[in-house]
Amino acid sequence: MTEQEPLTRNDALPQQGALVVMVGNPNTGKTTLINALAGSNLKVGNWPGTTVDRLAARLRLAGKEIELVDLPGTYGLIPTTPEEGLVARELLNNRPQTIINVVDAGNLERNLHLTLNLSEMGMPMLVALNLMDEAEAKGYSLDPQALERELGVPVAPLVASRDKGVTALLERLQQGVVPRPQVKYPPPIEKAVGELAQQIDHPSRRWLALALLSGEEVPLQLPEQVLQSAARLSKSLQDSGIDAYLEIENARFARAHELARAVITGSEKRLTLTDRIDKWVLHPLLGGPLFLLGMLLAFRFTFSFSSPWVDFIGALQEVLAGWVHAAHLPALLSSFLADGLIGGVGTVISFAPVLFFLYLALAFLETSGFLARAAFIADKFMLLAGLPGRAFIPLILGFGCNVPAVYSTRILNGRLDRLRVAMAVPFMTCSARLVVFTLFAAVFFPKQATWVVFGLYLLGMLIGLLTAWALGRAAGGGSSSGLMELPPYRMPTLRVVVKLAWARTRSFLQGAGGPILLAVLFVWMLLNLPPGASLQNSYYARAAELMQPLFATLGIHDWRLLGALIPGFVAKEVVVGTLAVSYLGSAPGAALGFVAGLAQIASALWQALLGSLDAIPALLGLPHMASAPAAGGDLRSALAGSLTQAGALSYLAFLLLYTPCVATLAAIKNEFGKFWAAFAMIYELLVAFGVAWGVYRLALLFGGG
Repeated sequence: MTEQEPLTRNDALPQQGALVVMVGNPNTGKTTLINALAGSNLKVGNWPGTTVDRLAARLRLAGKEIELVDLPGTYGLIPTTPEEGLVARELLNNRPQTIINVVDAGNLERNLHLTLNLSEMGMPMLVALNLMDEAEAKGYSLDPQALERELGVPVAPLVASRDKGVTALLERLQQGVVPRPQVKYPPPIEKAVGELAQQIDHPSRRWLALALLSGEEVPLQLPEQVLQSAARLSKSLQDSGIDAYLEIENARFARAHELARAVITGSEKRLTLTDRIDKWVLHPLLGGPLFLLGMLLAFRFTFSFSSPWVDFIGALQEVLAGWVHAAHLPALLSSFLADGLIGGVGTVISFAPVLFFLYLALAFLETSGFLARAAFIADKFMLLAGLPGRAFIPLILGFGCNVPAVYSTRILNGRLDRLRVAMAVPFMTCSARLVVFTLFAAVFFPKQATWVVFGLYLLGMLIGLLTAWALGRAAGGGSSSGLMELPPYRMPTLRVVVKLAWARTRSFLQGAGGPILLAVLFVWMLLNLPPGASLQNSYYARAAELMQPLFATLGIHDWRLLGALIPGFVAKEVVVGTLAVSYLGSAPGAALGFVAGLAQIASALWQALLGSLDAIPALLGLPHMASAPAAGGDLRSALAGSLTQAGALSYLAFLLLYTPCVATLAAIKNEFGKFWAAFAMIYELLVAFGVAWGVYRLALLFGGG
């Protein structure tokens, strides 16, 4: 790359262009590297037909257009996991112009096993020798030029998290060449590979021949004649006492060991920062409390910093609605614009601050190495439900918001585990439901409010774990615990976590925003039709009254309580607002002048900025300015006579467990398809009704009527 043709990042590049893929083991810094390369051009989505993250960017290098794609982390190319299958399928069926093999400089021998696999695929390649700083911290002295000489491909040492060596890597991108043959197998295997490779019409014929002789399935359609020849040659080797799989793998590991010895010119055992921290974090007694403290800080960070901006969005909605009312439009059109459209868009956008800060916290914990330790600590507990330890992370996130919790199931290996956890997540008590729980507990159980809310949290987690366990039993899946890799602790850069958090938030808004908006508009129609009717005579009220005979068995008779469950399907946080409208009446929207509206927006923005500053001491539990307002005084009085204590408990149990909000259903649909979204909706309605009925009967038995 010359000075006259600098690297540029161009969002408007056409779709066609050279394909460059990044391949490497998990925890080698591939995501950090693509963030460093992509700038604001990073795109997050799913691979077609999968729930695996697809990170991609479009670049222009030396006048050429490049599509840079980060393939999932993998230890091999044999499809034993969805990620490995995806990597092998993409390389074989969508041949890239160049492979960037990202290698952890501090774990050379293990990483070079994948490098040797890639070298046998017959594709141009260069090696990104990443995490050089961590290798030096471990006491290693490395000679990247030695690895370049041995492999015959360019090798670029770098520290992607600090942008060190990234430009040099791009300058060498066009120098990628097909590696020389690296592994020498026993003569009988080499002979069989040569004979079989001649029959395969594919550039990766040598790797395919080795995989077939090992008895592995390959993600590529091959002629029946080739498969028959592979079976014949495999049997011939077996009859000669040669286990092709073991011989091939042993030869690769032996060569990886030789390469590592050639590159590591000196080593000095040092106690790393990771070793020192893990003495405390993985301690049998201290590990659990430290993990809970870390998750508590993540939640406090999310809600302390997002709350001011959610309030700002609410204030912005009020101003826009005021401007609509000031236009003196026909009543129905004014209501549609102010309550339906602005309210609907606001509902969608109001998810963004919570998701963004939650994704920030998650990205920091994930890239720092903390989440891997959390999964390790929780592994034994999660085994009771037949789940791996990492499943604890989405469940914990569900207490904040079910939507990102469903998306975070991508950290699990295997579709069944992801599905089981996603079905359990909606039973976790999200913060939106907490608002309703707090209100009802204060009205009906003023002396036991804390225990009632705490019991609901426990009930939700119990039902969720039982759901995951039952799905595992129904599918015939056993315990899925296994070995875990604990990466070293790393301090991710702010730029990396912000880019990743924003890309994932944007991906959510694009995928789930439409269904949420449509659902909000549908509820608005129910509330405002037929035209001119009062709330009690609206389609909304009529639909609620249709549910009365069924819910009478749960001790719930008031149509206003039942009606609040309808918009609660859109978002649980609107239940309290709907109850307020139903019980206290709705005042017509107030008109607002343009200048006065701008002043309110400026004031709300200033309050949001002050709230963000105030969140810093709040995060650490220090004294701060904000105080929680006591809300719902008039509504409490109105609610008090509408339910018995037994009915209140059954209403809370139903609200905890019934169909998740439309955003959660949209997330399940995006991740697992329409069938499982419909299953979640129906299953959770049935569970909610059954559990609420049981709670009501028990409450009556113990004198709660």
